[in-house]
Amino acid sequence: MRGESTPGEAITQEEHARLWDVEVEGGYPANHFAFRHVLTALAEEGASTLMEVGVGGGRALPIFSGAGLEVHGVDNDPGMVERSRRVLADLGLPTERVTWGDVEDSVSLAGVRRGGGFDAVLAMGVLPHVTHDLVAVENMFTLLKPGGSVFVECRNKLFSLVTFNRFTYDFIMDDLLHDVSPAMRSATSEFLGEHVDVDMPPRPTGHEARYHNPLTVGEVFEAAGFEDVVIKPFDYHATIPRFEKLLGAEFRSESIALENEPSGWRGLFLCSAFLVQARRPEDFSWKVASGE
Repeated sequence: MRGESTPGEAITQEEHARLWDVEVEGGYPANHFAFRHVLTALAEEGASTLMEVGVGGGRALPIFSGAGLEVHGVDNDPGMVERSRRVLADLGLPTERVTWGDVEDSVSLAGVRRGGGFDAVLAMGVLPHVTHDLVAVENMFTLLKPGGSVFVECRNKLFSLVTFNRFTYDFIMDDLLHDVSPAMRSATSEFLGEHVDVDMPPRPTGHEARYHNPLTVGEVFEAAGFEDVVIKPFDYHATIPRFEKLLGAEFRSESIALENEPSGWRGLFLCSAFLVQARRPEDFSWKVASGE
């Protein structure tokens, strides 16, 4: 892959071994599989520059800089900006590559765009927390060079069909049956209340992350001007999530094994997350996107 050489390593042999240790503490290495897809795609595209939107504490910066990419970041939390800058400093990289900015405010991103577009934009854990999906995706579009690719994590709404908890209840009642008769809704609500854990997980007291339907989220990216939209599920669950603590290592092992399952559709239901990969056209025109 083209790009600068940095002190960081993508992953050490010991760290790689821990990914497959079914007894390891710390849960499922979901982001490893997301990053594996991103790095493979960027290597195929010959990408050299990457902007991470919602860079947070900079945990991904060593991975991507270690792969030879010139990494940059933006975050709307000043504390996270400082943490990521310390990561860059430890890597011997310019700390000004991480700046403050809000993905829903194009004005705040003006300074980032002034330096020119990037070959790729990565946004992990961002879209579930924005207010306006289209605005955020349009702003990611403006950060890319023509022909560049975006990789955006979403929480999978279809996963609720196998969780058998309040997410199942909400999806059936609010998404599938939102326009049926009151009698149908009442009967369904009563049935679900007796067969799924409608009180689990407890509703948060503050903002709850939003979930996206992998069958329809591509429309947002196409409306923003992207093309070649692809959905890549990750973070598999080998069975109903409630059994994770009961089955322990077996649950983890079976779930990891599914990361390579070839069906092309099982992950739409068994994965709690997915990546949207899309490309900015080489000859994009805003008139094209608006239908003029």
